[in-house]
Amino acid sequence: MAVAIAVSDITTLARNFLKVNSSYASAEEIRLANTVNSIIGGYYHWHWNVTAGTDVTLSTTTQDNTIAAADQNKVLAIQNAYLKDGSTTLPNLLIQSDQTLPVTDTTGRPVAVSMLSPTAIRLWPLSTTAFTFKWRFFKRPTVFTANTEAYDSPDAFLEVAKAGMIWQLMDYADDDRATRWSQTFFALLEGLKKREQMTNNRMRG
Repeated sequence: MAVAIAVSDITTLARNFLKVNSSYASAEEIRLANTVNSIIGGYYHWHWNVTAGTDVTLSTTTQDNTIAAADQNKVLAIQNAYLKDGSTTLPNLLIQSDQTLPVTDTTGRPVAVSMLSPTAIRLWPLSTTAFTFKWRFFKRPTVFTANTEAYDSPDAFLEVAKAGMIWQLMDYADDDRATRWSQTFFALLEGLKKREQMTNNRMRG
């Protein structure tokens, strides 16, 4: 069972490793933890970082559709998406990840989708039916505001998060060992990425 890794727990482990006092760099703890969490979350499209998006009813008058407020500014990338017409499920949409789909006057059943902005999606071609857009997405890393919050990553990433915080605390102190711990952090991340790639058939509809 996955266990939430609290920001304070990782910082304590890193402080204990460095043998510094329990309040060392306390004013910078959230900033440093956000750096570590952001790097981990953005390093790869991890299966544990996928969440179900809120359904969107497509407009028949525009390619561009606003996503639900709860999902806005949270999408790192679309994982998978498809349309429903009543009770009929249509084939998965092609996901355009690298570029925004072009504007078009062509109409028909959409076959592709891309993010237009942090708050909207664009489909191609222009939908002639008010389909229901169903999707899942990779979530942007959480921005911590308190050390009681938990890292996005599961307990298997504890050593990675610890190495990242050790690196950050060393860098904060201008410690010459910071470079080596940066290398350790990214090596651990790369190892977990390769493990993920070996077992990545986890897409769900």
